[in-house]
Amino acid sequence: MGELARGMRGGRRAELAAARLLVSGIAVTVVISSITTFVVADPQGRVELPGWFSVVTGAAFAVLVVVGAASAWVGVGALRVGAAAGVAIFFLALVLFAPASGVLDGTATAGTVPWALTAVGGFAVAAVVAGGAGLGWAAILAWAGLVAAYRVALGGYSMTGLANDAQALMTGATLCLISAHVLRVSRELDATAGRVNAVVAEQGAARGRLAARARVASFVHDDVLAALRGASEAVVGSAEAVRLQARRATAVIAVETEPDDWIDRLRVLADEAGAHFTVERVARAVAPGEHVMDAVVVAARQALDNSVRHAGTCTRSVRLEVGGAGLVLWIVDDGVGFSAHSMAPGRLGIATSIEGAMRDLAGGDARVASAPGRGTTVELRWDEESGPDDHFAEPPSFRRPVFSLPGVLAIAALFVLTQTLVAAVAVVADPGAGWWPLTVLAGILAATALVLPIPPGRASRGVAVVVVLGVTILGGLLATPPPLTYGSAWFIPAAGFVLVAVAFDARPALAVVGLVPLLLLPVADAFVRGGDLTQIVSIVVRTATIVGLGALFAASIVRMRRSTRAFARRAASATQQREWDRAAQHEIEDRRAELDELAGPLLARVASGEQLSADDRAHARALEGRLRDGYRAGRLLHPPLIEAAVRARTRGVDVVLLDDAGQAEIDAVAAAAIAEWMRGVVDEAHDRFVGRLLPPGRATAAQVVVDGSARNFPG
Repeated sequence: MGELARGMRGGRRAELAAARLLVSGIAVTVVISSITTFVVADPQGRVELPGWFSVVTGAAFAVLVVVGAASAWVGVGALRVGAAAGVAIFFLALVLFAPASGVLDGTATAGTVPWALTAVGGFAVAAVVAGGAGLGWAAILAWAGLVAAYRVALGGYSMTGLANDAQALMTGATLCLISAHVLRVSRELDATAGRVNAVVAEQGAARGRLAARARVASFVHDDVLAALRGASEAVVGSAEAVRLQARRATAVIAVETEPDDWIDRLRVLADEAGAHFTVERVARAVAPGEHVMDAVVVAARQALDNSVRHAGTCTRSVRLEVGGAGLVLWIVDDGVGFSAHSMAPGRLGIATSIEGAMRDLAGGDARVASAPGRGTTVELRWDEESGPDDHFAEPPSFRRPVFSLPGVLAIAALFVLTQTLVAAVAVVADPGAGWWPLTVLAGILAATALVLPIPPGRASRGVAVVVVLGVTILGGLLATPPPLTYGSAWFIPAAGFVLVAVAFDARPALAVVGLVPLLLLPVADAFVRGGDLTQIVSIVVRTATIVGLGALFAASIVRMRRSTRAFARRAASATQQREWDRAAQHEIEDRRAELDELAGPLLARVASGEQLSADDRAHARALEGRLRDGYRAGRLLHPPLIEAAVRARTRGVDVVLLDDAGQAEIDAVAAAAIAEWMRGVVDEAHDRFVGRLLPPGRATAAQVVVDGSARNFPG
């Protein structure tokens, strides 16, 4: 857990995962491009280049492959530096192509730009990793300008060159949009995780303090109050029992001595109460944190103590079930039971030590069911899924990648522009083809229109896109005279971009299914009508790369978000536990110090067996009331009133202070005025004083009963 918390404090967990994902994708792209360049690409018509130029170009590819291979072991900074180095070397090669080919001095002969220099997609992603979306788009624009200038200098565009550059431009632009989106989302995830971490840290500390107070309240209620009450009453024959109770109370104030294992602690409590104890745990049971264990033990102790004190002679049982996502503890007896209406107001045992201990716990709950003559059942529950994870509300973007509308429209416009240009040139270049290129373009644009609407559509729409593309590609192949070339089959890679959109509509599997006919149809055409293997492989590789990377990134984004969310949840739990421990420890130490200062000396005297005087017993009675005030008086805990109550108890007056206003908000000034009014009245009491802060909406804000006479607050 410590490593998780440190990872979250680093604040870049999701960004690191995203950068690793992108550079790994770059490495795959570069390897494919390298294979295509040196093995598959048609060497005919290439410009003659010196050997050193191939070394520079190969170095650019090699750097990105190395960075991708090492991505699992390096941080964000190293990934950025490696990506920047690959981009710099690639553009160095692009610039050096001018002197290497003779374009710079005018000695160049007609030829084509090397295929490696047109494989800009991976380098566009690397530019985004290195410097963000701005650098990515700048790299694409610089590449487009240089390649276009080289094409013109080397004799102009052929159909194949135009189709290649158009698809390369679309590949770069699409991957730039995707990679920028991935990094942006990862930073948003890190920021969200950081905010959640801060929230759960604050809540962990707050709940730790509350749980510690409940824990202190439990042993105060169980031991200290009982010892002080026994000391104040001095009942004949009870001296030894009171001494033992006081000894236990002083030991609790000094340090709690309990078994380390929480289940052993429950077993000890059950044995002391004479209850049958059973445990049931599943194979992969949840491991509750220390704050959960303490809360359950505190509540169970009080429930068993109540049963021993009030249930009479009966059978008791304690049953613990620990499941994969939470736990349930039942404390059951078949004793006399009680009615909820008969419970005294402000009773501490159930309200503070049972219900309070569990409900102050994230995911905790407590239920007490009883009826006269039917026994009592106490049910304690804790659900792990109701913990820090509540802050990670899962937006739709966790289920599907959602791009900004301007970015989607920009890519769509670029796609329409480039593919329309290629189709128009195809019509002009081959008049015998008639209007088929434009008809194929219409089918591709129709499929694009189906996948573009926002928000994302249903699966049936994705299926329709795949069907339209399949029919369109089949018709285009039948209308295109053999043998196929990369230029004449431009519409196959174009269809691949539409499948990328399908993948990012949360249908990566469907996109891969749609890719199958795009790959099989040109291969089948080559076997049936004859074709150039090099050209067919070039078509298939470019199309598979486009769709494969799109589907990979789409699936990886969703998985990355989910895994980052799970990591953030675990880290938040670790942070909450750490802050709970720290706050609880401080709270317990502070409360014990206060308790020791207030009641420690008197309890030590009682524990030693010393006989108390009448004044000492009056002091014990006053201390007991003072401690009860700490849990019942609520907003009446104003020092002047508390001091007056202690004086009255020392005189023998039974003083009860109750905050019955519940969760209602009461102005602090008004509460102080009520406490000051009660302070003046309590000094008049001789036998009994009950002061109540009443809920809003009553005819009066507060009421006191002094020796049987009621008075209402005059405010």
